[in-house]
Amino acid sequence: MATPLRRQLAGYAFVLPWLVALGLFIGFPFLSGFYFSFCEFPPLKSPQFIGLENYAELLGDARFHRSLGVTMLFAAVSIPIGVVLALTLAMFLNARIRGQSLYRVIYYIPHLVPTVVVAILWMWIFNPKFGLLNIALAGIWETVDAWSALFLGGAPGATPLWPAVAGLGLVAALVALNPLGLGGLRRRPGLRRFATAVLVAAVVLTVVPLVLAGLDQVMPADMKRLREPSWLSDGNPIPSMLTIKGFDLAPSMALWALIVMSMWGVGQMAVIYLAKLQDVPAELYEAADIDGASWWHKTFQVTIPMISPVILFNVVMAIIGTFQVFAEPYIMTNGGPEDKTRFVAMFVYDQAFVYQRVGYASAVAWVLFLVIVTLTVLAFKVLNRRIYYAGR
Repeated sequence: MATPLRRQLAGYAFVLPWLVALGLFIGFPFLSGFYFSFCEFPPLKSPQFIGLENYAELLGDARFHRSLGVTMLFAAVSIPIGVVLALTLAMFLNARIRGQSLYRVIYYIPHLVPTVVVAILWMWIFNPKFGLLNIALAGIWETVDAWSALFLGGAPGATPLWPAVAGLGLVAALVALNPLGLGGLRRRPGLRRFATAVLVAAVVLTVVPLVLAGLDQVMPADMKRLREPSWLSDGNPIPSMLTIKGFDLAPSMALWALIVMSMWGVGQMAVIYLAKLQDVPAELYEAADIDGASWWHKTFQVTIPMISPVILFNVVMAIIGTFQVFAEPYIMTNGGPEDKTRFVAMFVYDQAFVYQRVGYASAVAWVLFLVIVTLTVLAFKVLNRRIYYAGR
């Protein structure tokens, strides 16, 4: 036997077990599900071919439409927040600080916790009476209300503090920004840093009470719900004003809870960003420093373009992952309240194992597969124009 042919056969022999496993455990179920989607298939019975009836039923199934809308809304909110949060976390973890390795391990560990454990843990965190989150929020709201009353003059006969705080912020701005060009201040960086901190504090203490007072006037019902949130049992959208003819453009409180919980696992995405951040050439930052670029310009003109392929990868993986969410809402809410957290994956499970309609569940699964493929291709089409590949 010729040596090149022998080498080819040896290579095929090495990959043959993987190919067999791929065809047996992925390819066969994949094709079988496609065939079953055209069948009426009760468990333990032979499938009966019925053509496109399952797909025709999907077009008029309001519960399927609602579950698809919940999944799309969850993806539209959680993916941008998760991508930005993970990137921000990776940039902090990339800084040269003491205990850098420890921080990286701490932020990655939550991704390793089993899904069921995470769901049970967050059920206790979201408990309206004894949950850690509501206890912390109660303390924060008490502090904010006390300061707002003092700042806005809420007590009878009290003088509001906002003019004094605003004046202090103006003085701090003059010192920190130095618009008058006072040369003496340039030689006192400590004074300028202190003035900058005072300016930030003054802005926060001025803006927060005014914003909260305005929100209490514009959306009093939503603000009351935020003060005493019933996370997993509140099916009303927030903000409630984003509702058009019965269609919610904003997530329900229960869906917001799942979105907050989904941020628990951004550590994996942050580690991927971190690996790419460490590959950004240092000479690019040095050239930017020579040109006088600020941190903002270096971030958006150097860092983000250089890691853009990884951003695209994380966005695509997030799209695939969010459309397969099942365990967390199944354990925490079981689709409630009023199907406001019933994802498409839960709908597939119910049709197959609760209502014993395997054929209809297969049709739903194939529609979900086509939705994921469409959104993935769309992400490539939209983002690929802004992706920078070094060496091309």
